[in-house]
Amino acid sequence: MPNPAGFGQFGFEQAVLAVEAALRTRLDAPWRRLEPGELASHYFSRHFARGWRIEMKFSDGTARAIDLLVGKGFPAGYPRTALVNGPGQLIWPHVEHDGVLCLLPIMAEVDAERPGDVAINLVARSARLIEELIDGAIIDRDFREEFLTYWAYAASSKIAVHSLVEARRPSRRIAVWRDEKMIVVAEDEASLGTWLNKRFGKRPGRKTRKIEAAALLWLAEPPLPAVYPEIGADLLGLAQDAGDGAVELLIDVAGRLPKDATVLIGAEGRGGPGLVATFATAHRKAHDRSGRIEAPLTKGFRAETIPQAIAAMRTYSAAPVIRANVQRADAGWIHGRGKDPRSATLLGKTVTIIGCGSVGASVAARLARAGVGIQHLVDYQEFEWPNLGRHELGAGSVGQKKALELAVRLQADFPHLTVIGHPVSVHALINGYESLLDESDVIVAATGSWDAESALNRWHVANGRRAPIVYGWTESHAAAGHAVTISGNGGCLRCGIGGTGRPLFHATEHGETATIEEPACGNHFTPYGAIELGFVVDLISRATLRALLETSAVSMHDLWLAPAEDVVASGGRWSAALEHDHPDATAGGRLLQRPWPTSCCTACGEDESEAAA
Repeated sequence: MPNPAGFGQFGFEQAVLAVEAALRTRLDAPWRRLEPGELASHYFSRHFARGWRIEMKFSDGTARAIDLLVGKGFPAGYPRTALVNGPGQLIWPHVEHDGVLCLLPIMAEVDAERPGDVAINLVARSARLIEELIDGAIIDRDFREEFLTYWAYAASSKIAVHSLVEARRPSRRIAVWRDEKMIVVAEDEASLGTWLNKRFGKRPGRKTRKIEAAALLWLAEPPLPAVYPEIGADLLGLAQDAGDGAVELLIDVAGRLPKDATVLIGAEGRGGPGLVATFATAHRKAHDRSGRIEAPLTKGFRAETIPQAIAAMRTYSAAPVIRANVQRADAGWIHGRGKDPRSATLLGKTVTIIGCGSVGASVAARLARAGVGIQHLVDYQEFEWPNLGRHELGAGSVGQKKALELAVRLQADFPHLTVIGHPVSVHALINGYESLLDESDVIVAATGSWDAESALNRWHVANGRRAPIVYGWTESHAAAGHAVTISGNGGCLRCGIGGTGRPLFHATEHGETATIEEPACGNHFTPYGAIELGFVVDLISRATLRALLETSAVSMHDLWLAPAEDVVASGGRWSAALEHDHPDATAGGRLLQRPWPTSCCTACGEDESEAAA
């Protein structure tokens, strides 16, 4: 039943009465309520709760009926309209199979407190659309601009093709892999094999996945529904129109395999490039008149000896074509749906994250979602139960090396990227994996260990600070977080850190609650939860992204300050240094940036003195 509470001052029935009042007083056309049986028979899959049929005269002298329809959630959900007895699907754009008109975008919002106005406005927009369709000027344009939508209406297969292919010209040979549940296409066999191994793992022993040839047919403009391919010969016709060797491409693919020929079709729509898929079915087995099963494509030949010309003739003949949708899984689409200009840059970057605890692991996950092409994850420690509450890993990883487990998880989730785990210490990294550090565009240090990070800082200074290092840490209870980017100029890490590893500037004081001791000798931990930590992880991730995308030669210090009430609730207070240097920041809940100190410290000062000598 419709929700009687409705929205605002309107329940469902009150909203319906408001619509009828608007139709009665503001619409110069006859109308009537639809009977429940009419709604059920005409729109059986839509679940409309109420409807009205409006008779309208159009410029071509024809009377047409428009149905105004509302669902159970009305007026919170916007009404729909439908053209009754229209020309049918794929004759006019914006008209679905049951006549319902597509007028508003999926995420459209309407004023639920004015249901009568909304209804009248939608009816008027529907009438204008039908007049434009009668005129005909928009038909081809809209079919082409939104061709993915209309192709989906005409798709004959529910199996989607997952595409790693770059959606761009020219027409070219690509590669396809398929099993009973999934079809994946990529630019070539090597890249497809790599993606499959990252996504599903390598097959045991010497077993390999069978990858076949396919084609991408790039058209000068999207096809109209009238020329959507029905049989194999139609694909050849599209290739002839495309030119640039497209016909030869299809012939080449057909001659390479006695199976379905997979042909992607690409073109530029209004919102950017789009891809759809087809399968020629000449190889499909069928019963002949005697009841025997035959394979039409290879009939009279062994599969490996069928001449290319005959394979092409049979593939692109009267055999039916299966039309399918494409789900893009290429990196540019995943990271910004082809609209984020940063994606190409980030895909070419390499980041090494040292420390895969609660901070470093979450930074790694965010950088993967941002599209950083290569990540090296470094941590020699094993994942333990106390890590579970604020870490990316789960119970299945307990007892395993953090770096390896996290790399496996992220690699399977983001198979278009490269994520490699290294279960070694910082000292082992510096002494045995120096080339890995040298190849990094940015290094992130989140070890929580002064011994480790002071050694990394000394290595950084000794090697000329060629790539920036982002050091990240939290204060007690995550009441403040720090991201210090050490670049080629300005202070090194030691310039702002005391000899025992305590930062010269800290934002909060917690006294005896700064760390908590476990019931074991010497075991302490810094208390904070996953929610509070999220702000600090975002801070460090943001600093890392900036270091990857911007050229900054000067070291800088970014901070996150928790809301003041959270600091007090955790038993802390703002430090005297924060209150003195940033009195306007004591309400907390904000980002802050400070210059990083430059001093003649024992790390970079000695190095500068030797260089001068």
